[in-house]
Amino acid sequence: MKKNVVSVLALGFFLFHPVFIAAAENRIPFHGLKAVAVFVEDIDQEAVKDGLNKEEIKTDAELRLREAGIKVVPVEKSLDLLNSPYLYIIVNTVKFSSGLEYVYGASVQLKQVVMLGRKKPAKPALLWATTWEKSDGVEITFVEDLAGNVRTHINEKVDAFVGDYLAENPKVK
Repeated sequence: MKKNVVSVLALGFFLFHPVFIAAAENRIPFHGLKAVAVFVEDIDQEAVKDGLNKEEIKTDAELRLREAGIKVVPVEKSLDLLNSPYLYIIVNTVKFSSGLEYVYGASVQLKQVVMLGRKKPAKPALLWATTWEKSDGVEITFVEDLAGNVRTHINEKVDAFVGDYLAENPKVK
């Protein structure tokens, strides 16, 4: 069991290490951002059976964005490369062999299409990139608290996104 916990903690570090700290600190990814979609990655079926619900996570995030005055668009619309930003929410869970606890990690990322800066490209190279991210490693929770704790941690990360977004795009009244 100790080996499992160490493995999960190491995995959490590599999966959720904030790579784009500089971009988040200078808020460049938010300049001119008009709307976002919300996409929640599929959740492990065992965690779903224990109450973790992808739709509830998505609804929570969309509600927080709308309450802050940030326009939310359907994911299908975000697939248009010219207007593509979306919040990508990832939840990874591992249930302990005892069946009583989970180790989980959650990450909220802003994904946008970016262009590679090459000298005189024949065709501009566009690709999806994470331009902002909040993740803080892994947590341990009892099975009965899994859904509430995961949703709380994701909501905190969405609130951080809202704060950074509003700092770059203040509402004019």
